[in-house]
Amino acid sequence: MPDDRPIEVVAEPPAPLRLSLMRLAAPTIVGNLLLSMVHLAAIKIVASLGDGAVAAVLAADRIYMAIQLILFSITVGTTAMVAYAWGAKNHEEADRVVKLSMMIAVIASLLLCVVIQFVAEPLVGIFGLEGELLVEAGQYLKILIYFNVFFAFLAVLGAGLRAAGDALTPVWVVALGNVVNVALAYSLVYGAFGLPKFGVQGAAFATGISYLLTAALFLFMWQRQHLILKPRAQPYFSRERFSHLVRIAVPAGVEQALFNTSIISFMWVVSLFGTEAFTAYGIGVNILSLSIVIGMGFSIATATMVGQHLGAKQPEEAERATWRNLRIAFGIMLTIGIILGSNARTIGSFFISGDVILDHLVALTIMVAIVQPMMSIEFTLGGALRGAGDTRSPAKIMFSGIIFGRVILTAIFYFAGLGVYWIYAALIADYIIKSSMYLHIFRKGKWKRAFERSARKQRKRQLKKA
Repeated sequence: MPDDRPIEVVAEPPAPLRLSLMRLAAPTIVGNLLLSMVHLAAIKIVASLGDGAVAAVLAADRIYMAIQLILFSITVGTTAMVAYAWGAKNHEEADRVVKLSMMIAVIASLLLCVVIQFVAEPLVGIFGLEGELLVEAGQYLKILIYFNVFFAFLAVLGAGLRAAGDALTPVWVVALGNVVNVALAYSLVYGAFGLPKFGVQGAAFATGISYLLTAALFLFMWQRQHLILKPRAQPYFSRERFSHLVRIAVPAGVEQALFNTSIISFMWVVSLFGTEAFTAYGIGVNILSLSIVIGMGFSIATATMVGQHLGAKQPEEAERATWRNLRIAFGIMLTIGIILGSNARTIGSFFISGDVILDHLVALTIMVAIVQPMMSIEFTLGGALRGAGDTRSPAKIMFSGIIFGRVILTAIFYFAGLGVYWIYAALIADYIIKSSMYLHIFRKGKWKRAFERSARKQRKRQLKKA
């Protein structure tokens, strides 16, 4: 007897997305290294003006980097939402997310422009600067803040492009800006090539002008449809989209606030041991930033891959890609650690010549070398969680590392009368705690459903309001 029941058609699962780690990570790493090299170049350029000039630049740069990382929280949301939309082949939504992120970032930057004018000197003053050095550092910070709106535009558009799979364009555009930055820094600090001589402030003007010119080039390319993200004539604001972006961005902002508070507090404690220890730590943080930006390359690449795989409904592919990325990142950062540790004195002597400062810097560089493999775990798995829309877990992990790894241990070492080398060593405990927690949370797998949970919560809120 024939069977008249309808034949059930089982849809085949979508083919896995073809995403290359090195095509995503390598350009980002190069771009971030170029940015870090600009910071180091500024230190080198002003070094001949004296240790005080270096201290002023380090203090202002540290506060400014903290402010910039507020924008990072917005770009975390941009990356997650654009990658998810791109993986789902919803390019119109990706454009809406980018425009909304730009609006929020620009408004935040304008507000900071106003606020920082009143608190610049107290902020840089926490590092123990006084008199003329305090005024120099405060003015340096104010100049950078005036140009921060251009950096905000660059940060959001660059994040959107990387989330869509184009990590190369932001690099060469920013590279052009970096060339302008270094050339202008030397010229404006010393009054070369007929330009006015601004001293320390010249480095700040150079950075700001490079942001302006780079943003103008990016805007031209975007408006002329030369980028993978095409601006479309469509409304982009909605409460649901705004709420989703905020839910991802706020925990990321808390994480960055904790991170920067810990670094600034750590620098304050180190400053209690004298100018030599503070200067060494400031330079050491910039050396650390070289490895941090490599880790950030893997973090952003992994976030993009996870977001796109989840948007394409391929959670298992997202997990496999993350573990593969971690193995590569671990090997690379372990190699970096070996190079840093074995060449600590040579690296330090490039930036400073004083024997006392150099001894501090060598000890700190060795400790930075030790934490490199653990940093690969933090950045890669942290990127995976953020790409999945889970920014709460990284914030909790950051808090735990700071409290138990830095605050408590630093307090014990300081009140026990131990030397500043023990204070530096708290860095190792911080990364041991964070890397262990990341491995535990990632293995639990709850991050795979972060976007769905967020969507369900949003629908429930809408139903309640209705």
